[in-house]
Order: sequence, then C-alpha cells, then structure tokens
Amino acid sequence: MDLRHLSIPLILSVSFVVAQEPVLPISEDDHYVMGDAGADPDPELHAYDEMNPLMGGDSLRRCNGSPCNGWVEDQYADGTLKHRGSYVQGRLQMYRNYHPNGVLEREFRPTDNIRGTMRTYHPTGTLRSTGKYVDGLAVSYEDHYTNGQLRYAEERDRKEGFFIRMDLFTSTGQPVSLYQLVDRKALVFELKEYHPSGALKSEGRSQYDPTRGEAVHVGAWKHYGADGTLVREESHLDGRVVSVR
Repeated sequence: MDLRHLSIPLILSVSFVVAQEPVLPISEDDHYVMGDAGADPDPELHAYDEMNPLMGGDSLRRCNGSPCNGWVEDQYADGTLKHRGSYVQGRLQMYRNYHPNGVLEREFRPTDNIRGTMRTYHPTGTLRSTGKYVDGLAVSYEDHYTNGQLRYAEERDRKEGFFIRMDLFTSTGQPVSLYQLVDRKALVFELKEYHPSGALKSEGRSQYDPTRGEAVHVGAWKHYGADGTLVREESHLDGRVVSVR
C-alpha cells in the first residue's frame, strides 16, 4: 500500500501487529463521521512520481528518443497545463502538476541531492498532503481532509524504516487512534483508540523486533466502555494473550 496516496477505509482490523504496514484500528461496530477526504486525482498525475529518484522512482522519460533534459511541459486535451518539470538525464528534479481546472495539484521540491518534499492539493486549492523523502523513502507523511483538518499522520525511523507514529483523526480534529514511539532504546510503542464520542476505548503497548520486522503486543492492554469504565484488561507476552481479567 502506497501511503503517498492513502485512502483510509472506515472498517479496518482492530489488531496492530506488523509495524511495516499500517493497520489502523477502526472496528466494524464503530460509527465515526470521518469527513470528506477528497477524490483521488487522475492516475496520470501519479505517473510522474515514477521518474522522481528522490521518491524512489526508477523510470526515465525520453524526448525525441533521448533522455529528457531541461524543462518539459504536458497539457490536457483542451490545452490546459497538466505538468511542468525539470529533467536531468530523464529523471525529474522538480515539478508541478495541475488539476484539469488549472489549480495546482502537486509540487515537488528537492532540499538537496537525497532529500525532498512533496505537497499535493485538493481541486479547491486546500492542502491535501505533505510528504518528506530521504533516499527514496517517505520518512513522514500527512494527509488532510478537504476542510484542511489533519486526517492522518505517519513518521518512520530513518534508519530501520519502521513506523514511529501513525495517528488518525476525524474531520473535527478528534483522535480515532494514536500510535507513537514512547521508548526509542527499547523500541516500545503506545497505541490508544477512541470511541466516536471521544472517550478512550483501549490503550496498550507494543515492542518492535527488528529481527522479525514486526511489533507485538506486550504487557497490559486495557479496554474501556463508552462511559469510561474498564471493561477488561489483557496481559500480553510476545504478542499472545496470556491472561484476561
């Protein structure tokens, strides 16, 4: 799953085990009013990213049979500007893409020869997402609703690549789930889930194992009712429930 273009479904697994792919904890019986995330742009606008080495792209663009160099522009069928990018030996260095209505759709700017930032925009012009890349890896990403409110935010460890933050919010700013690193040395993370009312639903910790490439539940996990009362407490060891009370 490519988180640069993430569309988060409303029904997802309540368990979080593998740290390399986000499985956001919204259960089937919850009813969140998430808001308008906006429609995905034309796939043709994503295709340019495959020629951007700072985002991990490895494709080359050719002009008249040779790798493109300098500024290149593409238009929609009606002549409206779709893309304007600077190429070096067929690879994109910086560029802007546009929605069919002429509004800026995305803009990529390099910081140096290994880092860059991508920003995308809804057709209304409001910010859709911001991604920061290092050596082809998205080290941080934020996604926004059409009203501008932060929808989802993630951050990766730049050396190991595992997620150190994955937070999901409703369009009013209410947290749905928060997953954050709390002990970098021990690679321990804390996950909190919330009821649609905003009350805490569950909380617990996971520990990342680099040799297995995953995080597993450890210690006490507490589950609460919508009224805030403790419903049950589970004790986990290496990802397994060993007791419930």
